[in-house]
Amino acid sequence: MESVDDDSQENESGSSDDDELELELVGQLKQKIKESPYQYDNHTELIKLLKKLGELEELRNARENMSKLFPLTPELWLDWIKDEMKCISSEAEDREKIHKLFNTAVQDYQSVPLWLEFAQFSIGEMSSKDGMRKTRETFERAITAVGLHVSQGSTIWEAYRELENAVLATLMPMPGSVATEEQEEAFSAQNQRVSLLFKRQLAIPLLDMGETLSEYKEWLCDEIDAATQASYNTAVKTLEKLKPFETALLTATAPRWEEYQSYIEHEIKEGDPSRIQCIYERAITENCLSPEIWLQYTKYLDSKLKIKSVILPVYERAVRNCTWSSQIWHGYVLALERHKETPDKIKSTVEKALSSGFTQASEYCTIWTCYCDYLRRQINWDTDHEQQLELFRETIEKALDNLYEYFGNSGDENGALKQYWALIEAKFCKNLSKAREIWNKIMTEGHGNEAASWLEYYKLERAYGDNMHCRKLLQKAVNSVTDWPESITQAYINFEREEGTLEDYDIAVSRCEAQLDRITDRKVKAAEKEELMGQQKKHGKGEKKNNKKFEKAKNKDNLKKTDTQFVNKNSKNNKTSPIKRKFEDNTETVSQQSSPASDGFRIPPPPGYKGEPPPPKKAKTEPPHVEQVIHDASKDNRTVFVSNLSFNVNEDSIKDIFCKCGEISEIRLVKNIRGKSKGYAYVEFVDELCVPKALILDRHPINGRPMYVSKCEDRGGGEKADFRYATSVEKNKLFIKDLPLTCTKQALATIFNQHGKLKDVRMITYRSGKPKGLAYVEYESEADASLAVMKTDGLQIGENTISVAISNPPERRTPITKRNEFIPSLGGGKKESETRGKARTQIALLPRSVRKAPPTAKGRPATSSASATSSAPSNGAGGGDAEPAAPISAMSNADFRNMLLKK
Repeated sequence: MESVDDDSQENESGSSDDDELELELVGQLKQKIKESPYQYDNHTELIKLLKKLGELEELRNARENMSKLFPLTPELWLDWIKDEMKCISSEAEDREKIHKLFNTAVQDYQSVPLWLEFAQFSIGEMSSKDGMRKTRETFERAITAVGLHVSQGSTIWEAYRELENAVLATLMPMPGSVATEEQEEAFSAQNQRVSLLFKRQLAIPLLDMGETLSEYKEWLCDEIDAATQASYNTAVKTLEKLKPFETALLTATAPRWEEYQSYIEHEIKEGDPSRIQCIYERAITENCLSPEIWLQYTKYLDSKLKIKSVILPVYERAVRNCTWSSQIWHGYVLALERHKETPDKIKSTVEKALSSGFTQASEYCTIWTCYCDYLRRQINWDTDHEQQLELFRETIEKALDNLYEYFGNSGDENGALKQYWALIEAKFCKNLSKAREIWNKIMTEGHGNEAASWLEYYKLERAYGDNMHCRKLLQKAVNSVTDWPESITQAYINFEREEGTLEDYDIAVSRCEAQLDRITDRKVKAAEKEELMGQQKKHGKGEKKNNKKFEKAKNKDNLKKTDTQFVNKNSKNNKTSPIKRKFEDNTETVSQQSSPASDGFRIPPPPGYKGEPPPPKKAKTEPPHVEQVIHDASKDNRTVFVSNLSFNVNEDSIKDIFCKCGEISEIRLVKNIRGKSKGYAYVEFVDELCVPKALILDRHPINGRPMYVSKCEDRGGGEKADFRYATSVEKNKLFIKDLPLTCTKQALATIFNQHGKLKDVRMITYRSGKPKGLAYVEYESEADASLAVMKTDGLQIGENTISVAISNPPERRTPITKRNEFIPSLGGGKKESETRGKARTQIALLPRSVRKAPPTAKGRPATSSASATSSAPSNGAGGGDAEPAAPISAMSNADFRNMLLKK
């Protein structure tokens, strides 16, 4: 008995320990959800734990919180509802709560088991007031939603028929009694209802239709009518067409997207809206995170059905499943406007879209443009519209500021929003000065050399401006455009032909011809330069081949001279150093190697042999002239220095990148004497305000390498540029290591964007552009950075487990140019290494035979190793009248050599 009691006590203590651990885990999960509410797995784990612990109230709260953030799967809903049904009483209030849960559940996904459970729950309410009517309404809703489901829809129909048959049985008169007229009418009406259910089901292509037909005949005790038979035959034919698609779904594995796509295409060809909706809903249940399927579904509803009660709920479900898809949000906003929703509803939807965490500027621009379009359409230009116009201006200005804040000039990359704003100001508001101001801003943001932008500007000025401004605009465009100048010159000439005088026309033609001639000259020079570079490359390859052949012949002759060298090496009269002699022999020409003086053992040539002709002299190729540029310090404030460039990068590639920063005056690509790039250049702008914009492009990739952009400064003293990043702890910045080498900046931003608002993501690469597996992620707040460390440290990305920590780089060493200390080493000492921080030689490699120090001179003061080195004798140690020997540490290399050779 005592042993049994001991075992029970141990079990109780063990279970209590488990409960404590689980409660602790519950607290941790709650904290994680509080910090990062959009982590789906944390919610499901918390629900499992709370259900295991039996904490019903907390479990209910956890499920409600998850339902607000995510659409729940049918399995999660059924689990929730069944738990709630265990706790309800017979009171109508409790049953109403379950009814609301069912109504919410069936809106997330279309599930036959969920609808069946809802219908069966409704049967239990038949005894209440209007219970029968509510039950039948639930079944009708279920049939509308999933009654067309080919493989599972029959279960809903059968449950509905069973209910009506049960009602019919209650209306039958008792044996031996006579039914009243009212009873007969009720029985007849119910009988018709059951028969109608059979007929409706037999007209739908469902599996096991034959069994349903046999059951109907048995129930009817007669043959079915011709109309029902015809409907059944049509449904059977349709079922035969659908069976291959159902078989493909049955044999495939989830999510079965390709099989569903084929099924949808077939149903769209057939053209039955109800069946098309049904197959879309089935596909969405298994592919709920695919924006493509939602876009297809909503496009079909917008173009074909156009029913508000159907379309808007589908959009609401779509944005809850795919919050990151700007296309779905865009369609949702248009649908709200199309179906006359309130401005507050549309505004709140736009705000949700903008806070959903898009990754690209174009996605934010899509939503802002859509909302600005809506606001513009709300303006009635024929009435008082100041308030609506002001709202439009405030919104589009806010949009531009928002895009510039997070993405810079690439936020509104082609200036589409600004162009739209300028058009509204010119066309509707007649405010040409504001429109021109907007267009001038577009041009200064990097579009000044683009013909398309100038033509759009000209189009606006031509439509709503005057000839004077058109002429000025075209003249400026002719001198600015570089990508398609012919289109601008043609527009200028046509304008003067249509609007100007003969003198204006002549001026336009002469200006355009001169500009086109200049452009043609540039193109010809560029082509000649490219051809010259190609010839140099080809000539360089041929020269390398000839050098290889010459070296091969020379090495062959050197082998023949081995005996001669051996004899000369052992000759007593030969006092030349062997190393020096070998070097001299290897530098002889081919004709010298064949002479008798240097080839004593060679077989004499035959009579009449005049010797080998000398090798042909190579034609000297004049290296291309390299222009010497005199440094002009007055231009430094509007010039940037670009380095680490790939050698195949030319001026055009550099211009394509830096033209977005402003008008470029000159690009000086530094080249060697052969005309090849040295990998760095100077970019000079017209305006010094362009320099800060250019510095932002530091470490921008070009041809796979990060280019370094810095101010143009005179560093003749050897000073290096100041390090641009902080060298102390930064609590809002994370340091990530052990990243996969294939991890991109965009992928990293997507991972860390879930934990807070990002300010910058910087991938660390080698100078060649290859990744190091390191990165810095900067948040706008320290709290978000701390949260991200807890969430992502140890995260698995591919096959790598990354390490994440708050950025706290080690203190940078003082540059070598600013140091005063001198570290002695063997042979007089070396300064501390600039790259490693320590001198290479750290031990004295002294032979044991000379390790014993020689005696020092009497009365000689002790000196440091550095001073002794400078005063050491140069004629050796131990001489008769020589100065006393210096300490070993103060001896020079010559002293050691003389000592070892015992001179």
